[in-house]
This record gives sequence, C-alpha cells and structure tokens, in this order.
Amino acid sequence: MKKKIILIVDDESDMRELISICLQTDYETVEAENGEAALKILETQSVDLVLLDVMMPIMDGISVLSEMKQMEKMKEIPIILLTALGDTDDIVKGLNIGADDYIVKPFEPREMVARIQSVIRRSTNTEQTFEIHDLLFDQEKYQVSHNGRVVPLTKKEYQLFFRLASHPGRVYSREQLVELEWDFSFDGDARNVDAHIKNIREKLKKTGYTQKVIETVWGIGYQVVQDLS
Repeated sequence: MKKKIILIVDDESDMRELISICLQTDYETVEAENGEAALKILETQSVDLVLLDVMMPIMDGISVLSEMKQMEKMKEIPIILLTALGDTDDIVKGLNIGADDYIVKPFEPREMVARIQSVIRRSTNTEQTFEIHDLLFDQEKYQVSHNGRVVPLTKKEYQLFFRLASHPGRVYSREQLVELEWDFSFDGDARNVDAHIKNIREKLKKTGYTQKVIETVWGIGYQVVQDLS
C-alpha cells in the first residue's frame, strides 16, 4: 500500500527533522521551512495531511491556513496545527477557519502519531455515523444512541458532545467550546457550557449509559476520555 504523504511546515529545522523521524515508518514526509514555501509545494504536489506550525516568520500559520483552505485541492485535506502552550486564541481561530485538530508543543511523539492517525481516519470516513465508547453518533439526524435507545439531546447539546467525542483525549477549555459552538467571543461566563455538559451527563444516565465518558479537567474544561478501561 502506498504511504500517505504528510507536509510538515515549521521554521525550525530540528522540529521538522524530529517529526519526520517519528513518521518515517508509516508515512512519507515533505518539509517546508515557512508558509510561502508550503504554498509553493502545494501548487505542484498533492499531500494527504498538513502539520502546520502557528508561530512562523514571513507568514504566520493562521494566514497560511486561510490560504490553503482557499485552494480547491486542499478543501478536503486535513490540517493539524502545531501550537505553543496557551495559544488559545490562535487555536480557536484555526479551528474556525477549518483546521481539523491541534497539537501543543512540546508533545509526545506517540500522541502526535495517534492524532495524525485519528484525523486521517476521520477524513477518509464518508459515513454519516461513527461510534465511540458504545455510543453511536448520527451526524445527519443530530442524534446519539446507546444500545438502540436515543439520548434526547438538544441540537446544541449534540454539537458540544460531538465536538468532544470526535476528538477523544483532547481537552477543550470552556472558552474554546463557547467560541466554536456559539460563534461569538467568550465573555467570561462559563455557565452555558457547564449547564449543557450537566444535561448531557444526566440524559446519558437516564438512557441507561453508566460510563463516565465526559471528564471534567479542573481549571481547564472538558474532554471525552480516550480509554474507558
């Protein structure tokens, strides 16, 4: 089977080399030292995924992301942002523009590979449904079910739950969830998110689902756990 090609865009040569070494077993890699070089590469070469650093000279990662998403060949190609710890604003902007995931530096190589595999798997899945932790998500119906029983979620509850469930193990802050799912700037009031998460948990229990699938990460936000064992 032909290996998928990953474009690594980062101004630090050591970082590009490290990522390439981590990926060389399962993927082919192409490197670009800045955003302009990356866009030139994409003019002539097709890739299957882009790892895009946010903080770069000449052209920052968010600007590069915007340019990539305007390219017809890149509309369906997944892009993962590489960000520094605490770059919440850039993460939210990137996800709103169309980034599929983000990885915070410094990162564990195994986590990076797992994130890449997960994003590629999602991007090549054309089904309207996906299952995680014995929960079936139906994107067409905005519906979650367990053992054939529908969890009576509102549309907003479904969207929040889907956001968390489609990125298991990733922690979303309340600010990120508000900006991503309500599409306005966070005003410091987290009660909307907390109330929706509480409702989702209660409705899951009433449906007979007993697993603690949504975990509170104190002081930060929420995540759907990656492993229930």
